[in-house]
Amino acid sequence: MAAITLIGSGNAATALGRALHKAGHQIVQVWSRSEAHAAQLAKELNAAPTADLQNINGNADIYILSVKDDAIEATAKALPVSGKILAHTSGIKSKDLLHSSGRYGIFYPFVSMTRDAETDFHTALLMVEGNNEETLKTLAALAQTISDRVRQVEERDRQSLHLAAVFANNFTNYLYTVSEQLLAESGLSFDELRPLIAAHVQRVMEQSPGQLQTGPAIRRDHSTIDVHLDLLSKHQNLKELYSLLTSSIQDIYPTT
Repeated sequence: MAAITLIGSGNAATALGRALHKAGHQIVQVWSRSEAHAAQLAKELNAAPTADLQNINGNADIYILSVKDDAIEATAKALPVSGKILAHTSGIKSKDLLHSSGRYGIFYPFVSMTRDAETDFHTALLMVEGNNEETLKTLAALAQTISDRVRQVEERDRQSLHLAAVFANNFTNYLYTVSEQLLAESGLSFDELRPLIAAHVQRVMEQSPGQLQTGPAIRRDHSTIDVHLDLLSKHQNLKELYSLLTSSIQDIYPTT
């Protein structure tokens, strides 16, 4: 089992910390800019908390950086450790941001993580990279203790997967939120949509989404589109978004 220090205390650090601790690894320290957040997560993981990077010790085998993408490089350079593995959890940034360490890589779980509920990593793709073969093997072995789908994924492919996930997950959830708000304005509940969403998600799990597109945009049902746009007259930003999405759907599915 590995000795691990978590650099960060947000959703990713919390979810990974819980999973790694449950798998039997020792969480040595938890760092956060917030002393309270560091203490809260450290207590849960039986680790030592700190809000000062200079207090990070060299007793861990692996240092997992789960900080904002723009802070990865500076945070890595500030760590007073050497000869140990540094890995960040970004889906976009290069492992070479950690070049200040002799051993570094990527430890990126392709799953939505939250501190409010336990994350199931076992069926999630966990992507790893390493700046050398030994580091890659170590990170892959660590990943295999919490995931059944560990894969070495090169940077460009990892970025493409991340981009696709933003469309499939983040943007979709935003559109759910818009739907909920529009229904609330009419005194209706989002619960009315749940069966429709569940049925569609089930079909997406079995078929190509490109074969499942329906709605007024693909049908070129201009009278319905006009009614929708009129209903959005008080929401200019959503009206523009509706028009943009409609146009995009029609570009992908031209008339034959």
